[in-house]
Amino acid sequence: DVIKLHSNPISVEAAYICNSLAHGDVQCVEHLISSGLMETLIDGVFLEEQNLVEACLRTMRTIFYQHPNMESPDLWKVDNLIPRLIDLMTSSEVAGQCCAMIIGRVCKSRDQQAILSTTSILNNINSLLLSESTRSNIPGLFCLSELSYDNHFVAQEVASNDLLVARLFELMRRDKYILVQYNAAKCLTNLFRLGALTEESSKTRILDTIVYLCLSEEVPIKHIGANLLHELIEQNSELQLWASYSQHLMRGLSRFFVATKDPEFSPRLRAAAFKAFAALGETQEEIRKSIIEGENIISHLKFGLQDDSLEVQVAALSCLHSLSRSVKQLRTNLLEAEVWQPLLRLIKTNDDELVRTSSRTLCNLLLDFSPSKDILLKQEGTVELLSKLVLNSDDEVKLNGVWALMNITYKANSELRSKILSHFGVLQILETVEDDCPKLKIKALGLLRNILCDPDEVDRIMTSHGREVLKTLVPILTDSDKWSDEEQEQVLCVFINIATGHIAKDLLTERDDLMNCLLNFLSHFNSQLQIAATTCITHLVKSEDSGCLDRQNKLKEMGHFKELQTLLSARPEVSDRAKIALQYFQ
Repeated sequence: DVIKLHSNPISVEAAYICNSLAHGDVQCVEHLISSGLMETLIDGVFLEEQNLVEACLRTMRTIFYQHPNMESPDLWKVDNLIPRLIDLMTSSEVAGQCCAMIIGRVCKSRDQQAILSTTSILNNINSLLLSESTRSNIPGLFCLSELSYDNHFVAQEVASNDLLVARLFELMRRDKYILVQYNAAKCLTNLFRLGALTEESSKTRILDTIVYLCLSEEVPIKHIGANLLHELIEQNSELQLWASYSQHLMRGLSRFFVATKDPEFSPRLRAAAFKAFAALGETQEEIRKSIIEGENIISHLKFGLQDDSLEVQVAALSCLHSLSRSVKQLRTNLLEAEVWQPLLRLIKTNDDELVRTSSRTLCNLLLDFSPSKDILLKQEGTVELLSKLVLNSDDEVKLNGVWALMNITYKANSELRSKILSHFGVLQILETVEDDCPKLKIKALGLLRNILCDPDEVDRIMTSHGREVLKTLVPILTDSDKWSDEEQEQVLCVFINIATGHIAKDLLTERDDLMNCLLNFLSHFNSQLQIAATTCITHLVKSEDSGCLDRQNKLKEMGHFKELQTLLSARPEVSDRAKIALQYFQ
C-alpha cells in the first residue's frame, strides 16, 4: 500500500523492503505475490519517478531471479509492459541490469523471441556488454543467451555484428569473473549450435572455456559447465573428439559422482556428468571405450538408474542410450551389467520422460547383434509391454515402441511374429503407416516388411488383409510429391516381400496402378528406388512359380521388359539387378 502512494522517498523505501523480503523462502515470496505485490510493482514501472521505477525493477528482478518457477502474473499480457522495459534499459545502468534479467526470464518461446528481435533490445544488450561492470555484463549476457537459444534468426543477427561477437569472446577470457565467462560461452554456444559461427578457432576457444568451467573448484560452476559442455558437443562428432582428448576433463567429470558437502548439488552434479558423458560418447566408438574402461562408468550407471533423483535417472538413461550404440559394448560390458533389468523397471513407471528415454534405449538392446535381445524376449510380458508402448499418446514413446517391434521381428521365427500380431495386428500396423510422423511411418513400414517375410504367411495375411494393405501402400507410390524417396523405398521393400507369396503375386499383378508405379520407378533418378522396383519385378516373374507366363506377358505388354533392357547400360548395381530380372522373362 505504501508503494501505491507513489510518494518519494517513503514509496522507494517500501519497495526496497519488499526487495529484501523477496530474497526469502518460497512461502514468503508466494505471500508477497498473493498480496498483489507484482501488480503494484508493474504499476510502479510506468511512473516518471526514476528512483521509484528502479526500486520496483530491483524487486521484480529479485523475484524472477531468485524464484524463476514461481507462479506470477504473465508480463506479456500486460499492455505495453515489455516495450516499457526495453525502453527503460537505456534510462540508467541499474534499470538496464534489472530489465535485461526480467526480460531474459520471461522470454520462453519462439514467438516471444520473434517479438523481441524486432525491437531495439539487441542494441540495449550490447550497451550492457560493453560496460566494464560485471553487474551489467551478466544480465546482458543472460538475456542474449535466452533470446538466441535455438533461434536461427537472432543467432545470425548477433553473428553478423563483428564487434558484438568480438566482445563475447573478450568476456570469455580467464581474467573475467567466472559467471561472465560462463554466460559468454553460453551465448557463443547458441551461435555455434545454429551454424552462425563456423571458424575452427571459435569452436576450440568456446570448448576450452567450458572445459575450464567443468574443472572449477566451485560446485555450482562445475554443474553449469558440464551442462553447457553437453549443449556444445551434442551432435558434433568433431568437438566430441576434441573434448575427449582432455584426460583432465574425463577424470574431472568422473569426480562429479563423489558426494559433495552440499546435498542439493550432489544429484545435480551426477545428472550433469551423465549428460556430458552421453554427449561425449554419442558418435565414436573409441570415446565410448575410453568412457567405459577408463572412467568406470558402468558402476555409476547401475547406481544412477536406481537413484532417488528423477533428474539423475533420466540423465543416466541418456548416457546408457549413448553407450548402447556400440556393438562391442552391447556384447560385453552392458551385457555383463544386465542393464536390461532396470530398463524394464523404468519403462513401466508413470513418468513420461523416464518412459521416453528407457524405451529409446531398449530399442538398441533389441537389435539383432545384441545378446540382450534373446534375454529380453525370454522375459514374460516383453512383447505385450512393447505393444502397449505403440498405443501410448506420446509420439516419441509410440515411435520407440514400433522401432522396438521392428527390431525384434527382424529374422524372427514364425511363433514370435504370430505373437506380435496377436497384440499389434496388421490393421494397427497399417494405421500407424498412415501417421503424420515420417519417422514413425518408416519404422511401421519396416515392421510390416519384417512380418511379411515367409511366403506362406504372406499369402495368409494378404488373403485376409490384402485389400487394406494395397489401399494403404499403393497411394504412397503414386504421389512422389507428397512422399519422400525413403518412404517410397520402404513401401517397395514391403512389396518385394509380398511378391514372394504364391497367391500374393497375382494380387499385386492385378493392380495396374501398382504395375505402372513399378514401371515408373525403373527410370527414377534414385538408384535405390530403381533397384527396389527391379527386385520386386524379379519376384513377380520368376519362372518356377505358377502363373508366371501370364505375369510375364502382362509386364511385357505394359513396357517393363523394354524398360529393364534400357537399364543394362546403367550403373553396375542397377544393371546387375536388371540382368537377373530379364533372365526370367521367356
